[in-house]
Amino acid sequence: MSGRLRLYVAVSLDGCLADAWGGVGWLTPFEAQDYGMDGFLADVGSVLTGRATYDQARGFPEWPYAGKRVAVMTHRPLDRDPPAGVEAAGGDVAAMLARLRAETPGDIWLLGGAALAQDCLARGLVDSLELFVIPLLLGAGPRLFAAGGPPSAWALNEARPFPNGVVALTYCRA
Repeated sequence: MSGRLRLYVAVSLDGCLADAWGGVGWLTPFEAQDYGMDGFLADVGSVLTGRATYDQARGFPEWPYAGKRVAVMTHRPLDRDPPAGVEAAGGDVAAMLARLRAETPGDIWLLGGAALAQDCLARGLVDSLELFVIPLLLGAGPRLFAAGGPPSAWALNEARPFPNGVVALTYCRA
């Protein structure tokens, strides 16, 4: 089935997406491992992301989502020269998701950040959780799952341990 909204993300053992300062440098020691990103990206036609995550990616030496349509949920204009395929998207995330499904082939990667992921999870928009649990406790930082969020049931499809201690967990709606 294409058009699935897939939350594919690295998360610390204590559920953080970034450290207390919003950084992701804690992932660097785990980057040498092949986690199957190329195969995942081959299934993805578009990316749905929040503004802070977009701004962080713009700071990378190369735009990591070349060739993908990227919808940035934001209330502010994007920089003057965004990469090809990038658009600002305001308003309702469910409406933007419906547009992506109608206009772009392939699955949709819910890249984050935390507020966007939590909103999509709370509204039941996410079709699969693909979590790469990093064996570090960060103690503080933006959390993937909001405290007090609505309950939802998920079924485990796969659990894959890697030699470096990372565990990939794939869930679909139960």
